[in-house]
Amino acid sequence: LQILSHSKMIKFGLVCLLFGALSAAPLTDIEKENRIVAISKADPELLRTAVSLGDPNLLRVALTDAVPSLLEVALTKAKPDLLQVALTDGVLQENLKVALRASTQENLNTALTQSKPELLKTALEKAQENLLTVALAEANPDILSVVLSESSAALLEIALQFATEENLRVALTAAGRRKRSINNPGPRYLTLA
Repeated sequence: LQILSHSKMIKFGLVCLLFGALSAAPLTDIEKENRIVAISKADPELLRTAVSLGDPNLLRVALTDAVPSLLEVALTKAKPDLLQVALTDGVLQENLKVALRASTQENLNTALTQSKPELLKTALEKAQENLLTVALAEANPDILSVVLSESSAALLEIALQFATEENLRVALTAAGRRKRSINNPGPRYLTLA
């Protein structure tokens, strides 16, 4: 019985998505691709989370503005509770656009599978758009994972509101290490035969 209601809920959600698309202006190619992702590739539990718990305005942003391959990551790999956070009222629409347009697939996957919910919420609600772009497009995924799972929410908010783009790059990438290795290849070892 629960499977039947789950199936009905998903079908209802899909009908709503498609009806909304048909009743509005003509769809762009990306909007069509995103709806195809939603109805043919999405994990059923994640689609259910999106259509039953997501804020309608944020769901509209996801279906209208996402890069289809990034929407696919969100609807196939995310943890349901983190997808719900990403689609919760309070998330800035522009920050959701950044996440679904500027992220690397690996960084979006990291954010939607390894974050603490309150830290993902902080990033999507409080970040300056340009700094969130740096974080999701340029961060080393391992460093991003630590930031989104171990940070203090207050300190994450400060970093995503007040850092310079260059300083955020330094904090989130291995750029400093790479620079040192190029300019200073490190100690040379003498081997004895």
